[in-house]
Amino acid sequence: MPSLRKKVAGFMRQLSISNLAGAVENIGQGEQTLRSPRSLTQDFTSGCFITRYLDGNPEELPIRQLGNFQENKDVVSAHTGPDNGLTTVNVQQRHLSINDIDIDYIDMLDQGEQYRNTSTTTAPTIAGITDWFNPHEMAYGIATTLYEKNPTNNTNNGEPIADCFGIVARSNSAILALADGVNWGMIKDNSTKASIAARSAVHGSMEYLNKALFCPSINGEMTTTKDVFIALLRSFHAAHSLILQEQGMLTTLTVCAVLPLPNDSNTEQNKYIACTCNVGDSLAYVYSRKTGVREITRGSHDIHCMRDMRDALGALGPVDGSNPELNNLTLAMTEVEKGDIVFLTSDGISDNFDPVVGKFAILPCHNSVPDSNVKNHTEGRSKTRRKSAENLRHAESGNSNRNKSNLPVVEAYQRHELTLLRMEDLLRRGVSGEGPPCNSAKHLCELLLDFAVRITAAKRRILEDTDLYYAQNKDGQLIQLSKQEQRTRRIKTLDKVSMIPGKLDHATVVAYVVESINSEYDL
Repeated sequence: MPSLRKKVAGFMRQLSISNLAGAVENIGQGEQTLRSPRSLTQDFTSGCFITRYLDGNPEELPIRQLGNFQENKDVVSAHTGPDNGLTTVNVQQRHLSINDIDIDYIDMLDQGEQYRNTSTTTAPTIAGITDWFNPHEMAYGIATTLYEKNPTNNTNNGEPIADCFGIVARSNSAILALADGVNWGMIKDNSTKASIAARSAVHGSMEYLNKALFCPSINGEMTTTKDVFIALLRSFHAAHSLILQEQGMLTTLTVCAVLPLPNDSNTEQNKYIACTCNVGDSLAYVYSRKTGVREITRGSHDIHCMRDMRDALGALGPVDGSNPELNNLTLAMTEVEKGDIVFLTSDGISDNFDPVVGKFAILPCHNSVPDSNVKNHTEGRSKTRRKSAENLRHAESGNSNRNKSNLPVVEAYQRHELTLLRMEDLLRRGVSGEGPPCNSAKHLCELLLDFAVRITAAKRRILEDTDLYYAQNKDGQLIQLSKQEQRTRRIKTLDKVSMIPGKLDHATVVAYVVESINSEYDL
């Protein structure tokens, strides 16, 4: 099987920026001088993820001209986490123009000499940024664990947190990235490697995009959304390469670039575009005071099909040898306005807004399949199965008494819509239901995280019961049980746990308020 590098490099060399521009101009004109995306796909029988994405009508992803953003290079805010976030990846990324067969396709071939003649900065940077611990009310991220604390060692299960986020905000643009380590609970001692994978993915993508978007002397000017999407795809290759270099495991990755559109003389309000690339089940959303919450990454999962929350759907990292699983890699874009909040979440946030996970709706009877059937159905995708299968197995269950329940039955598409409505209700009305509405990135992050913590609190209380870890002797002293006995007792509680709302996981959210930094935006 060809490696990711070979597939992407081969495709990129055939689709230069000029060729892409020509192909777009010839759409609908019957021109045959340039090869269509479909003919390119036929040449890549191995199923390169980029050709698979382009196998359709290119007009489905329209090309938009961008406004001037590359002159505003000064970073106003940069934030990463949890703890030290992406800065814990110690290996400094190689430069975009380094002569290396692994990444030499990233730059246009005619720009190699151009970079060699430019001067380099002397200030030390990590992923292109000098200070990653400069959060802002309007550019903010937060992460925590929803897992229970083990009373025998006073640490949370699932440590370290296998999520990572990063955000860089400039005066009229922002880059957001979020990764969620996959599969850490399946094999002992993999939690650290899943965390490394997430941090490496955010580090690698941020490193590339900060240079590609804001160093035109290195990678040329970005004038259209097409250029941005090419940069996003290349940043995913950089992320995957760094994961392999750091010997990490698997991770989802979602990256979003918020950039200005040209000023329209007919309107006073500036417009922006949010361009996203994602693989896995970490999702991107927009909250608008006018229209509510909408999902940007909706195309990465079938909202009309009940999905198994134990399957991340895709991941970077060594899924098959050194190759990733890019089954649901998706590009998407949406127009946003001043005051809109663009935010990314791990599934620890988004799944806890699901009406079935929240136990205020149930699945149709035809979706109630035994665990063994689900396992057999997804056997071929076991490597991207979610962590903590023990907890997730029961996140959607507890519906055995559905015939006696008065809860409404929801189909897959209704689950998706209700999830968005529940988010919108929280952001508009707050926890009390009486407001005030969310008005900053920090406020949004805190609201979403607080909701996930509250809805899973009862689950944690049950799993933190000392009776699951200790037994009393005749003298009344507590004696710690063996690991096997602790596990046996925990398993016996799962039926009880399954009846309680919420899903235990790592929970992360990062957000940016459009055109709010260095502006007169009224809170």
